[in-house]
Amino acid sequence: MKTKSNLVISTTIENTNESTWIKPLVLLAKILLFLVGIVLSLKAIKEPDLWWQLATGDWILANKSIPTSDVFSFTYFGTKWINIKWGFEVFISLCTKAFGFEFIYVIQALVTVALLYFILKLVNFKNKPFLDKTWANSLILLCSFVFLAASSNRIIGRPEMFSHLFTIIFIYLLTRFQNQNKLIYLLPILQLIWTNMHEAFGTGIVIIGIFVFAAWVNYFINNKKKKPLHLSLAFMLSIVVISINPYGLEMLTRPLEIFSQLSTNKYTTELSNYTTHEYWQISTYFTLGFLVITFIGMLTIAFEKSKENKLKHLVNQFEIANILLIIAFTILASSAYRNLIFLNIVLLPFVVNSLFKFIVFIGTKTKFKTQNLSISLLTAMVGIVFYISIVTNQYYKINKVSHTYGLQFSAMQNPAGAAQFLKANNLDSNIIFTDYLASSYLLYQLSPNFKTFVDLRDLDVFPDTFFQKNAEAYANFESYKILDEKYNFKAAVVLNSQFKRLQIGLYNDSNYTLSYFDPLVSVFVKQKKLNGIPLKISALSNFKPSVFSSIVNYVFNPFYNPMDVSETNFNTEAALFYLSIGNYIQANNLILNSSNDASVNYIKGQYFFNMAIADTSNQKFYNDSAITCLNLAIKQNTNYFEAYFSLGSIELNQGNFVSAAKQFEKCCEIDHNNLNAHLYAGECYKGLVENNKAMKYLPKLVYHLEVSNEMNPNNPNIEWNLGVAYFKQGKCNLSTPILLKVKDFEGLSVEDKNTADYCLTNCGGK
Repeated sequence: MKTKSNLVISTTIENTNESTWIKPLVLLAKILLFLVGIVLSLKAIKEPDLWWQLATGDWILANKSIPTSDVFSFTYFGTKWINIKWGFEVFISLCTKAFGFEFIYVIQALVTVALLYFILKLVNFKNKPFLDKTWANSLILLCSFVFLAASSNRIIGRPEMFSHLFTIIFIYLLTRFQNQNKLIYLLPILQLIWTNMHEAFGTGIVIIGIFVFAAWVNYFINNKKKKPLHLSLAFMLSIVVISINPYGLEMLTRPLEIFSQLSTNKYTTELSNYTTHEYWQISTYFTLGFLVITFIGMLTIAFEKSKENKLKHLVNQFEIANILLIIAFTILASSAYRNLIFLNIVLLPFVVNSLFKFIVFIGTKTKFKTQNLSISLLTAMVGIVFYISIVTNQYYKINKVSHTYGLQFSAMQNPAGAAQFLKANNLDSNIIFTDYLASSYLLYQLSPNFKTFVDLRDLDVFPDTFFQKNAEAYANFESYKILDEKYNFKAAVVLNSQFKRLQIGLYNDSNYTLSYFDPLVSVFVKQKKLNGIPLKISALSNFKPSVFSSIVNYVFNPFYNPMDVSETNFNTEAALFYLSIGNYIQANNLILNSSNDASVNYIKGQYFFNMAIADTSNQKFYNDSAITCLNLAIKQNTNYFEAYFSLGSIELNQGNFVSAAKQFEKCCEIDHNNLNAHLYAGECYKGLVENNKAMKYLPKLVYHLEVSNEMNPNNPNIEWNLGVAYFKQGKCNLSTPILLKVKDFEGLSVEDKNTADYCLTNCGGK
């Protein structure tokens, strides 16, 4: 039988053994956190923006001046151009000349490590009272892993990385050292660098301004003895140094102009705001979770027992600067999807604090005891799984993004073949139409001869009206022909995965010939058919990483295998291309002798589907053959979006609305951001409501129309359908303004206009 003293000794030994394990586990988790940050940064080059930025850096070094007008396009050559990122561009140009352009992602890795370092410093500083708890460090690291998962979509090697880093440094310095005069004067120096690196430099002024405002409020309200004069002086100096740049005093108002562009630039989903469908992605819900946890933490402070009223107690305990920071960065994050990471940076210390308080509260109110060893072990395991999933690319597959681990240039993501073709045929100095995604790499690779039609400098160079005309050219070939008459293009370069309507128009136009094709891009040269340059069909080439890049890749994953794009089934890719431009016979011919995989069965299905439309006498045979092939493709690849879409189209053509709707709903499940999937699903439910009088499907019709309207705003046809659907739901308050807006649109038929008038009359809106 154990005595009481023996029990105490036994418990002490158990606790000692537990403590012995916890410290190594915490250290392992911390190392893993930084390693995960590094490998998340080491990606194959995908961002097209980097190419025009590299081209600009090269131009600055070659010309020993910073451009103040456009030097890269033939459409707006000489137009005023305020290029804030010139410092970043020169920096990466110098680095890539020494180590290769893959080194840009090594810079990102170093910045990510610095970002995590300052985040941990700030979190620890703000949570000092809890750091004596054994589980505290493990929980901090666990939250930091969640932060990386929430922010990984913006760890992409772009100049915004420095804005992320400067944001945390500014907040840390102002939180930690605002009363230590010498260190606070680092802020104007950092602000000067920031101003010449990235357009989000105005964020630094906002951060300092918030702390200055809060300091003066504390001085007057809480009767602080010392005025925050040094902090105020650092703030004023930070504003002054903004003008130390190639564009002088113009930069003082530039942040306001940049912020206004967010509401104008609708041409990239990363600028979508909280009112759009594209904004609400997985990372958005991570940030929303951070915000909710922080808000709950603020409520617990407000309702703590205190002699002060709840609001005053909250302000005094949580601090004015913190409240204003959260409000300001929530507004920033709501304005554009790409800004969510800034809010994550601001919220993380408060998320940790809220969780700490919750654990302590549970511990005091119940018999629950925090399992220190379990939390430490869980955190280390999360780090190990996170790391392995990234370097094996499982993380990217699960999140359905096209990034891959490893420093490498991939011809599957950059139009290297098209650049070689244009140069080999002396087309690089001609007037060429390029889509905005392909243009940047061509600009970098073919400089100085090549000039762009449009590129990813966006509204900094090209006006909104020009972008609208460009967007019309992608959707309507007649609009492209108007541009062609104005500029007299010699050729057109178009990515295969985008702008299908433009490709179909060019392929069928008598003035253009498809002269180059690879699985990424196609080039149409203006010449008579079968004359001039013969069609060159090219497989993608592998580009060997530099020695430096190879060493880095293998250090973090000894089993790393570079992407081998030559393994791409070229005939299948070519057949898919011909399918997209409507040449079904050529598509079928290309896969006649191919292995019977999912893509081949899909192509066969599309061929039979097209034959059913062309040969009505054998329609049933061709439709049945198409359905058999498409179902086989789905069996081989259960997430084959295009196969589901084709099955839905066959069913819809036959009037089988319920069966068709099931296929299109599956498409929406696989790719919720696909506009056509929602539009066609809506067509199915519209048919059920109108033809079958099945009003139970009306809510689903409205849902898909609402999503479509968010994804493609101001489309009169979508709006007309949505207005009529709202009317059928009895929601005149929603129906009337939409139908009033579109009822006079020339594209509506007489019958549609009469329907709109009927709805408005019965809603009292006419």
